Parts: sequence; C-alpha cells; structure tokens
Amino acid sequence: MGADMRLVELLEELSLLLELSGENPFKAQAYARAARTLVEHEIDVHRAVAEGTLRQLPGIGPALEEAITEYVRTGTITLYEHLQQQVPEGLLELTQLPNVGPKRARQLYEQLGIASVDALEQACREHRVATVKGFGVKTEQALMEAVQQWKHSRFRLHLHTALREVQRWRERILALPDVTSVVVVGTLRRYAEIIEEISLLVTTPFPERLSKALRKELPEAVAETGTRFAARGERGVRIWFELAPVEVAGWMLFQGTGSEAFVAAIEAELRARGFQPAPHGLLKDGEVVPLRTEEELFALLGLPVVPPELREGGEIVAIARQQGLPRLVSRADFCGMLHVHSTWSDGKASIRQMALAAKELGYRYIAICDHSPSAYYAGGLSYERLKQQHAEIDRLNAEDLGIYILKGTEVDILPDGSLDYPDETLEQLELVVASVHSHFKQSRHEMTSRLVRALEHPAVHILGHATGRLLLSRPPYEVDIEAVLATALRLGKIVELNAQPYRLDVSWEYLQRWRDQGLHIAINPDAHSAAELEYTDLGIALARKALFPPDQVVNTLSLEEFRQFCRRHTQQ
Repeated sequence: MGADMRLVELLEELSLLLELSGENPFKAQAYARAARTLVEHEIDVHRAVAEGTLRQLPGIGPALEEAITEYVRTGTITLYEHLQQQVPEGLLELTQLPNVGPKRARQLYEQLGIASVDALEQACREHRVATVKGFGVKTEQALMEAVQQWKHSRFRLHLHTALREVQRWRERILALPDVTSVVVVGTLRRYAEIIEEISLLVTTPFPERLSKALRKELPEAVAETGTRFAARGERGVRIWFELAPVEVAGWMLFQGTGSEAFVAAIEAELRARGFQPAPHGLLKDGEVVPLRTEEELFALLGLPVVPPELREGGEIVAIARQQGLPRLVSRADFCGMLHVHSTWSDGKASIRQMALAAKELGYRYIAICDHSPSAYYAGGLSYERLKQQHAEIDRLNAEDLGIYILKGTEVDILPDGSLDYPDETLEQLELVVASVHSHFKQSRHEMTSRLVRALEHPAVHILGHATGRLLLSRPPYEVDIEAVLATALRLGKIVELNAQPYRLDVSWEYLQRWRDQGLHIAINPDAHSAAELEYTDLGIALARKALFPPDQVVNTLSLEEFRQFCRRHTQQ
C-alpha cells in the first residue's frame, strides 16, 4: 500500500510548527525523521497501528506512536491543530524560502515582527533585515532574491507533487456516493513538467445529486457553476472539479485533456464529417452523440487513440492519420536502471537495498553512480573509497541477487571541462555519467566548451542533466545546448533525460528536435532512495512526448547489449 502521504505531510509540517513555536529542535526533528521513515520503509500505518508494530520502526517513540495512532483513528493530530492556531500562518511560508529555516523565521518574527513573505520583502527594501544579528547586507540581498523566486514558483507544483495531490483529492471524491470515476485532465494528464492548476473530471450518472453531495462533503470546494467546482490544494494551487454525465464522459475527457491545437485538429475532422462540437457534448443533426469513452471518439474518426502525453500539438493527428502512431518507448521495454546513488555518497539506501528494489520493479541490471571527490558536500568518493565500493559490488554480484550491479560513477565536470577522476580510475568503471555540479555562472561560451570537452573524453558514456536546471528554483545555466547535443550525436555519446522531478533535464522539446537525427538517451531516476527509482516513469512519459522509440533509449538494452553499446561508442 505504501506510506500515507497526507500523514507524511502532516508530520513534516508539525516538525516545522514545533520549531517555530520554540520547542526543542531535537523533538521537532523527530517528527521529520518519522515522516522519512514512513516513506523509505513504505509503511502502511493503518496496518501498523492495528498490529501494534509502530514502535518497532526506527525513531518512533511513545509520542509519535500516539500521534500516528490518533491520525489513523481520527484523520488528524491534536498537537498539529493546536500549533496551527498558535503559529502565524505566514511563518510557515517563510520557511519555504532558501536559507530561512525555522530558527531564522522565528528570529525575524520576534525581532522585526515579520510573519509573512510580503513583510519580509518590505523589510528587505527598507534594509531592516541587515540590522538583525547574524544576517547582514549580503544575507538581506540573498533573501530578497529568494522572495522573488518564491513569488515566481508560488501556486505551481512539480509534476510528482501534483500527482500526489491528485491522489489525495481522488480518494476524497471517490468516497462520495454516485461517483463512477475521477480522472485527471489538462496539462497534468499530458505530463507537463510544472503544473499551475489541477483539473479533475468526475463522471457520474446523477450530476445534480452529486453536486449537492460535493457542496456538503467538500465545503472548501466553491461552486463556479452547478457542475464545476474550485478549491485550493498544496502551495495554493487551484483544483478544478468538473462533473460529467456518464454518457458524454468520453467527449469531456477528450476536451479537457488536449491542448487547444490538438482539440482544434480533432474538431476540424469531426466537422468535416458533419458533427458539431460543443462544450458538453458532440452533436449530430442537433442530437447529442453518446461517447462514454475516448476510444469511442477516436474510433468515430478511424484514428488510433492518441496517448494523452502526445496531445500537445495538432500535427500528431496528421501523423496518426497518414502513418499511424509510431512505436514509442514504454515501461515494459526497460531492462536497465542507470544512475542511482547509495549511502556510499548522498543516497539513503545501501547498494543491496537499491539493487533489490530495482529487481522488484522488474529491472535486470542497475548502475551505481555515486559522486566523485569534488562533490564533497554529497560525500563524494575518493579513489580509495571507490575501490572499497567496487569490492562490495563484487561481493553482492557473487551472491547472485537476481540483478546485476554495474560499477559506475557520476563524475563532476570541472570548470575547464576535465573530469574529477584520473583516466586510470575512469577506465576501471563500467559506466561513467559526467555532470556539472558547480560554477554555474560561467559564460555561454565557457559552459558550452566545458560540456563539449567532457563529451570528448573517451571514458564518458552519458552526459548527465545537461542544462543544470532545477525546476522552480534554478534556471538552466547559459549554454548552447544545440551544440552540446550535436557533439553527443557526432561522438555517439548518450544524453541523459534525468527523471528527477526537480530536474526533468534535458527538456522533451530539445530532445524531440534531435530524435530524428538518431540521438540516444538514457532515462535515469538519479535516485537517492528506493522510492525514487519510480521517478523513471516520469522520464518515460517525457521521452514519449518527444516520440522516442525503444531502440534510441539505452535502458531497453539487455546487459550485454548495453555493455557492447558503451564499448562501441566510447573508448575511441
């Protein structure tokens, strides 16, 4: 079943509220650690409470057992409710800013009366923050930049957070009577990297009756019309609910999913066949055409069902009509899990745990790619520690775990384009992922030359997260990405589609332009825990948007095929 993400969020927020209220930091951090434990061990808390096994989990003492049990039985935690009333709401927003943890937020509140991001911005403009002990002019400037970044990202969610938010609302709506299904539509169904609003289509045989139930059971949902409701979710993101009668659910699902260009292309074909598209149904001779599913709509036009992630533009309709849909990479094609981290550097799970988790997901081999020495902040491995790691990998492979472990690295690309390990070390590795983790402010020319030089190194197999972006927090560095991708193609190197939802780098738009030229990609989770291995699925959706076939995604190769590919395209 996995962890209850609503409980995880409550515990994380409770940790912040405790610190903001002046509670002992160690006590506060215990709640955050408990949240991580629930996620990392995928704990079904309802079962754990029923069986009385909560205290067997690391870090779960009597107070946390009591809080989690209360949540399971009542849906809330009294301590959380009490602190929510006690701590000014804006202080929680302050802790979302870089370099403003609970301690600093409390200090700003106590000394300057700052209880919101807007108040902090005003205090920075008036240069009052610089007068607070421990802050100063540079910190004040950094906080001002952080405020601007926060305003830019407010009311926007990363893809995986939006999907989690959908699950929470779906469970609430499905609990209502007369609900047939709850389906996500809009940009989220098309797997946009950043989500600005969430739209849900709620199908029902009794719209009027369900509308009344929604008003009663979801009081935070405001009725825009009799069948359309709005609410606010995580980070204030707007949640839309549209009630759809079962007989036209397929039509409304189609209209709610595609971009304007895609919907227009399909509607043009329908008009050419004598149909009249309308917002809440497809008409023929003034009568509504029953369309319960999207499959019925596409069949009406003699078209294959276009997957939601492909519905960004109208040109896919012409392709489907003339050539049929191309064979696209899918999760079922995958054999190899590449670029994952372990506790040897900054990962949260051992090599054995990561390997066995990948095996459970159906993978046949996994590449451990921990950081190199320059990434000291992430526990980068010296040559001696790398040798020790290799000895552990040899021992694990000798156990025949049912999945093979490749010896890899995520080696830093240094400012001049050289690599963070000497050649004799790199030659001992089965997979080398080269990535930039520092000196992001280089000029466009310097950064481009840096990445090109790294790609030209014969030991490099994969270029990692090539533009360096962190969605909602850091823009891409200045680089001629087209020149970089052209170099990778020329040298036969692999470009990573980093599936970490904070990165999703390189963007699918860039990759789409180079797909037809034969670029090979690796869809990698950059996972730091077993749960993060599933980020690969997000990367697959983005690769499908770029129309990548299986034979241009190296994760689909068998172990021996992957090794041959690496030998053929590197060490030249």
